Amino acid sequence: MPHRLHRPESLRSLMRDMVVKAGWTEAEAQETAEHLVLANLSGHDSHGVGMIPLYFQSLADGNLSPQSQPRTRLDAAPFLIIDGEVALGQPNARNAVDRAAAMAKTSGVAIVNLLDSHHIGRIGHYAEVAAEAGLISIFWVNVAGRPPIVAPYAAKEARFGTNPHAIGIPVPGGEPLILDFATSRMAHGKARVALNKGEPVPPGYIIDGEGRPTTDPAHVFASPDHPLGALLPFGDHKGAGLSLIAELLSAGLMGAARIDQKPQKTWIINSLFGVIIDPARLEPDAALRKSRIESYLAFVRAAKPQDAANPVLAPGDKERQLRAERGAAGIPLDDETWSQIRAAAARFGIDAESY
Repeated sequence: MPHRLHRPESLRSLMRDMVVKAGWTEAEAQETAEHLVLANLSGHDSHGVGMIPLYFQSLADGNLSPQSQPRTRLDAAPFLIIDGEVALGQPNARNAVDRAAAMAKTSGVAIVNLLDSHHIGRIGHYAEVAAEAGLISIFWVNVAGRPPIVAPYAAKEARFGTNPHAIGIPVPGGEPLILDFATSRMAHGKARVALNKGEPVPPGYIIDGEGRPTTDPAHVFASPDHPLGALLPFGDHKGAGLSLIAELLSAGLMGAARIDQKPQKTWIINSLFGVIIDPARLEPDAALRKSRIESYLAFVRAAKPQDAANPVLAPGDKERQLRAERGAAGIPLDDETWSQIRAAAARFGIDAESY
């Protein structure tokens, strides 16, 4: 499908103005815009500006409100528990992670649980936030408020969300290691991008509503034309097991929305469970931490690649490379995604083409 290149600063301004016009504060809009555009810059278009039409649909349906604000349930180091109250996700999660990071700086470790937030976006973003503060982080997230979309291993129908997992490790004076992945073979949003582009997905990623393999991404979206299919877990039983654990850690233990319990509305609810650690409590000498990490990374990256055009990378390398490339050339958006953004902006009297 045809696409256009958009300047990152133009998309940031558009996203910010749309969110403000919809009723959120300038600060909330700025955080949301920065997060969405950075996802696109990083190559994660599934969690980028193409999500804004879905957010605005939730707003139109009364399932998302600018008046919703998080409420602290427990703030007693090392524990921080926050009811997200289905507030706008990116500011919600950033607030929780910033508060947990401050706690970890003081007490060495923080355990944070953000319950029932609206969609919080790219989970690796919060590992980057923690790493910028010099902290190690481990996050698990569930996805509720929608039908299950990932099949357990050996199953013909869905029982899980895509339930992502992220780990961040700061490197003193260097770029952090950021590992971020859905527990499904592909994120649901990546299937949406493929659908909008009119492209198939790779074999082995999707089954249709009868449990048969398919490469058509339409089968993982509700339609009167066919029963809902499912994404498959990565690594068979390994991804499926991680998905189950993420559901229970982030939401199930605290009674937040689970994928099998809440009404299926036009929203995405995330709960986040995280552990944030000050590495200085493990090894006070920052120079030693740096040398130990970088010497091992050098060993890994020196492995002979199977394809000389694709060198061995560490977690986070590809995203940083894409940020440089897209920052210079522009962010590609397929025509269908751009059309949806234009329509969402027009609801609030904004001409997206003017940005």
